[in-house]
Amino acid sequence: MAMLSKPQKIRLFFAVFLLISAICGCGAWYFFYYTKTPEYGLGKIQTSFEKHDWQTFEKYVDVDTLLENSTETLIQAMIDTEPPMSGDAKAAMSSFVQMFKAPLALTLRTEVQYYIEKGEWKSRTISSETQDPMSLDMVLTRIGLKAIQFRNIDYVATDRAMGTARAGVRVYQSDIGEEFIFEMKLTQGADGIWRVTEIQNLHDFIALIAKAHDEILADYLTKSQAIMDSHAKSLQAIEQEFSSTLQSGSLGNDETRKALKTIMTEKVVTDWTQRKDELSALTVPPMADTLHHLRLRSCDMRIAYALGYAAWMDDKKAATIRDAQAKLKQAKTLETEAAALARHMSGQPTGVPQAMQDQTKNESQESVPEVQ
Repeated sequence: MAMLSKPQKIRLFFAVFLLISAICGCGAWYFFYYTKTPEYGLGKIQTSFEKHDWQTFEKYVDVDTLLENSTETLIQAMIDTEPPMSGDAKAAMSSFVQMFKAPLALTLRTEVQYYIEKGEWKSRTISSETQDPMSLDMVLTRIGLKAIQFRNIDYVATDRAMGTARAGVRVYQSDIGEEFIFEMKLTQGADGIWRVTEIQNLHDFIALIAKAHDEILADYLTKSQAIMDSHAKSLQAIEQEFSSTLQSGSLGNDETRKALKTIMTEKVVTDWTQRKDELSALTVPPMADTLHHLRLRSCDMRIAYALGYAAWMDDKKAATIRDAQAKLKQAKTLETEAAALARHMSGQPTGVPQAMQDQTKNESQESVPEVQ
């Protein structure tokens, strides 16, 4: 190998020196500057989601401060998106829901940690009809948190003099099919690390979700009302046939009993089964889940009643008709609850037709064949 001349050695030395200096400079820039930037903190938060790393998430998110700010905003937004209330009623409601602030923040922390570590929200098996409207699951559904998907970071604006930064985090909310940019506030700690401390437009996001949910709910109520109205008319015709058959004969007559049984099994059961099938085919928004469940259960009880009545036409046993009547009583109770809930919900969304409030009458006053 040829020996390098002195000038060549000097040039090589300077080249190596510059390369080492550049590497050291990049390393110094990375460790002493970039790791103390909002961009780096946001990147680490994103990585914590991908790697299910709660410790890293907690390092770059001031969880306690964020939850304190967010819970207060969340509660206020939920109050603001309720139907219009008087000043006194609104103040009373605000005082009431404030009692949920501390336990809600604590439970939210546990829920977020579970999501970070597992990559999914906790599954719950609580039936919809027993769900507390202030339960965490209902709150998360109402504010649309469970259906958020990260898209990208749109911008980062840093004010080093104030030790704060703003970041635009773009997400997609699959329930409403829209994107939203969260305005995150980051604060630099004494250790130089930037941490997320607040979502500054959380109220706007919850209001957007509430408006979209109202529109989705209005669509469900309109379509379900059409089904209820249609079957209310068909049941009136069946009731007339039932009454005419009973008046022209007697329960002691075999032909009358056979005719009544046929009406129950071939017409009443068929009509309630069709109603249930049509309701089941609807897309049900989460906020209407309880109402929908009550209606489906009512259909089941009405079908059970009709079949029980038909069985009584054959066996004539008191126990058979008592059981059928019990099913009818359950159906009426469910329909009363559904009517009250539908009445409340029809007054909640913006733009729901006034005729929607007549839906509750159809649910509670439908004429159906019953044993007198």
